[in-house]
Amino acid sequence: MKTEIDFVLLGPSGFLGSAILRYLESSEFSVHATRIRLKDRLGLEALLDEIRPKLGVICAAGERGRPNITWCDSHPVETVDANITGQLSVAAACYERGLHVILLGTGALYVSSDRKRKFSESDPPNGGSPGVYTALRQKMEELTALFDNTLVVRVLYPLSSDLDARGLLGKLARFQQVDSVETSVTVLDDLLPLLPVLAQRRAAGVFNFVNPGTVSYPEIVSLLSERISPCAEWTPPQIRGAAGGNKAAGELDTARLQDTVGKPLPQASDSARRIIAELKDEQINCFKQSLLPSQS
Repeated sequence: MKTEIDFVLLGPSGFLGSAILRYLESSEFSVHATRIRLKDRLGLEALLDEIRPKLGVICAAGERGRPNITWCDSHPVETVDANITGQLSVAAACYERGLHVILLGTGALYVSSDRKRKFSESDPPNGGSPGVYTALRQKMEELTALFDNTLVVRVLYPLSSDLDARGLLGKLARFQQVDSVETSVTVLDDLLPLLPVLAQRRAAGVFNFVNPGTVSYPEIVSLLSERISPCAEWTPPQIRGAAGGNKAAGELDTARLQDTVGKPLPQASDSARRIIAELKDEQINCFKQSLLPSQS
């Protein structure tokens, strides 16, 4: 008898994709992870017809820049191919088969001001002239709104429970200077378990996929300084003034997310403090080792 699979996961090797894969593999949900290219529509359709996932598809594949999203500004065609054409292809293939699909979007659409500091899914982006990456993520939201099987979750500054250089803690710890910013964040330990819930309820549209409240970059640096003793390998980053006006930062409203999953979520600042306090000595030592010059 064929084993029933709950999810097909596209893009399991990236930072977010690998985190989703680890969560699903440790949970009661079964997953088939594949690195099939988004442009391979026929291959994707054959895979979906073979697996027929019970709860649907999670697409963590896409172009997020190499090494960061500024890469997308000089490679717009490649970014369109991955973040528009590819995402719509996945949504359409799932739609034709009655499958629910979750796409990873971005919450970096807003800049807070004295007049407005909190933003819901219905608020238009106010970040001025966005770069290619952000502009195409906005366009993806507009186009996928036509599909009643598609959920776009807006991820913002993902915070993992380690010092991985791709997560918020690892990034801030490696900077020489950090802006005085308060912003929403996606705490992976808190938010990833909600993906199966959203799939089971076939949630569609756009959801701010962040914790309630905000974190303070200066507070995170201070807490890291208490946990990671300054040494020859590491000096805490300096705190400078408030970020420039084009810095995507602010609080994203989580009422829609919390109403849909039916429970309150941990405050962002509480989760950040807990994660930093629970960092293992082994993780801290590995972080310090990563800062040493490579030996050729």
